[in-house]
Amino acid sequence: MSSTPEVVVVGAGPSGLMAAVQLRRRGIPFRVFEKQPVVGGKFCYSAMGAAAVSNTGLDFQRFHGRHARFVSDALSAFGPDELRQWCEQAGVELVDAEYYGLVKPAGGGYEVVVALLAEVSDAFENRAVASVRKDDTGFVVELADGESLPAKAVVLATGGANLPQLGGGDDGYRIAQSLGHTLAPVYPALVGVTVAEAWPLELAGLWMDVRLRLLEGRRELAEATGSMLFTRSGLTGEAAFNLSHAIEPALARGAELELAVNFFPGMRDEEVDRWLFRVFGERTREAVHEAIDHILPRRLGAALLAHQKVKRGSRVMQLDERQRANLLQEMLDTRLRVRGTLGMRAAEGVTGGVNLREIDPRTFQSRLSPGLYVVGQLLDVSADWGGFEQHFALASGFVAGAAISLDREARPR
Repeated sequence: MSSTPEVVVVGAGPSGLMAAVQLRRRGIPFRVFEKQPVVGGKFCYSAMGAAAVSNTGLDFQRFHGRHARFVSDALSAFGPDELRQWCEQAGVELVDAEYYGLVKPAGGGYEVVVALLAEVSDAFENRAVASVRKDDTGFVVELADGESLPAKAVVLATGGANLPQLGGGDDGYRIAQSLGHTLAPVYPALVGVTVAEAWPLELAGLWMDVRLRLLEGRRELAEATGSMLFTRSGLTGEAAFNLSHAIEPALARGAELELAVNFFPGMRDEEVDRWLFRVFGERTREAVHEAIDHILPRRLGAALLAHQKVKRGSRVMQLDERQRANLLQEMLDTRLRVRGTLGMRAAEGVTGGVNLREIDPRTFQSRLSPGLYVVGQLLDVSADWGGFEQHFALASGFVAGAAISLDREARPR
């Protein structure tokens, strides 16, 4: 282990470790510091425990925000082929899951972390970094135990603010700000949604494919299609996760939000109308609660019928036109009042972070503090659920580690 590193990597998640691996392969002395005793814990928690490293649908359009194209250079430099090649060389077998397009290690998510750490373990220490400051020769890294280290370059890779018990926190944000960077407000993303109505909580355990729209009045803030799970805490699953990034920022400015739920995302409205007409037409003497089981899961159907004040035991022929029309409307456009999200501790990602205009996307070097590189979830980058952010974390670390120049006169392009 070098006692006088030329580069200090702050954080040993996938992005930090990947940057360190590139430095090792280039022969540049470095040290990696991680304050958490469990390395990569947050990564292994991701994708509802699947620990996906990528997605077969990887594309910059699956990233959110005004500057979504920021990720393009990194995804081009370290795309799906490069990821698979790196994993093959590291002895990690990747498999495409049968669901959600997830690409994950065959033996479990921790395989990638182990492979990364194995290559740089001699330069790794479980020690916390307290601060980083500039000086005439580069940087001075102050460790929490009082030791000071000079460094010509620093890689900030501490992850986002979520899951503090697994490695998140505000250390990286604080250090970035101390070196002149601005932050977009940080909120939870890839997280469950909470609603004001009680009845969805009573459907706990029910999975549905849905189309969700997040509405502020008539304005659509976000839209997502995919699976959704009803739980006793709120709505989770792919569809809920993929629009959750827009919820907390809107609520913070005082917006009143609704969630519009379409329980038939793969069908046109008129097709659902004809299906309901046919099913009810063939079962006019059946109890409505039995007949609707041919269209919707029984518990969900019962909840929607209750909204229309249809008494249990009523027959299909007893439904009036208004009740049928309103039932169809709810099947296609149930409205729920959004209270918020399940918060940072339940989140797999964040929205907000270091201003992307202050970072060179081709190298991840700071435009404000040359020699500082900011990677991974610290950046104001958010994406859909399912391995997209994890791939970007690895790609940003790869690009930064390959781009670091120890020329004191180097400037971001």
